Amino acid sequence: MRKRAAIVTVCIGLCVLGWAWLAAGVAEAQQAAPAPQDAQAVVQQIHDAAYGKCMSDGRFGAGSELQANCSCSADVAVGLLSDEFKQAIADGTQASFTGPKMKGDEMGRDVALLKTCPKVGAYLQQQCQGKTDNPHCQTLQQAIQQAQ
Repeated sequence: MRKRAAIVTVCIGLCVLGWAWLAAGVAEAQQAAPAPQDAQAVVQQIHDAAYGKCMSDGRFGAGSELQANCSCSADVAVGLLSDEFKQAIADGTQASFTGPKMKGDEMGRDVALLKTCPKVGAYLQQQCQGKTDNPHCQTLQQAIQQAQ
């Protein structure tokens, strides 16, 4: 239970715009977490659950485009977990972990997503349409410019 809570807390930083599926996916992955020393298996479960949740939400396209966008997004999200936090998950010490849980800041994470998964950008822009006062959407717009 502590693993799941810690992972969901980390994912709150990614839950703006198109990243909301990650938190739920991570929570699902943690319900059947492997032995504490197997960090790679935990990370793979996080990826698989995030991909599955993204697919069920269906906000990044349809059919094969949705599959590709969800796979790409899950790859980026897992890549943004800090190595130290992944190790803490593997060690079972994530509840007391005080280091950086994610790499970079919101702008950096958005730029990484947009550069790695450019087709996702159009869907994120649609989600932000008419939300000019939303700070996450403002960051997204800056990230789009930076990613070009």
